[in-house]
Amino acid sequence: MLINPQGRFILSRRDGRDTPIPVDEYRREVIQRVIREAHMLDDFRALWIETQKRQSLIKHLLDDNFSPDVIREIHQMAEFDLYDFFGHHGYRARALRRPERGEIYMSGNQPWFDGMDAKAAIVLKGLGTQFANGGTEALETRALWEVPEIKLAGGLDALRTVGKPMQVINEAKGRLFGL
Repeated sequence: MLINPQGRFILSRRDGRDTPIPVDEYRREVIQRVIREAHMLDDFRALWIETQKRQSLIKHLLDDNFSPDVIREIHQMAEFDLYDFFGHHGYRARALRRPERGEIYMSGNQPWFDGMDAKAAIVLKGLGTQFANGGTEALETRALWEVPEIKLAGGLDALRTVGKPMQVINEAKGRLFGL
């Protein structure tokens, strides 16, 4: 970021050269691109839950020389997942810090957890804990299945008692981001 008497700017590549873009304009452009992909918050949530669609959105932004992480840092939202940054700035949704969203997911879904096999509940609660620690990306890494409580509970096999594991994970993500 550049700060000079004219204001705060982010250097971005345009027409093959580095160009200073005012921070507010940069954020508007990032958010407008997200809204073009998902017009409503529910559409955005559905996109965000699907790993490939989410990664495609982020790649699209990065390919156009827009870094969501940079603008999130400038807005002092490092403790927030990109989901909450985009939701807040694009759809006027309440932004929750990662630990707060993870805790609300776990406490707000207790009846759901109580209605399933105990080991599956441990795995799904573990998703909330991992999200609180590392955000969306922590739910989409192989290391998730090596987390001790998730691994001891049976990981993907434990989720089979609830349904198809990937569908169960997507339902959990829907509950996590549906707060």
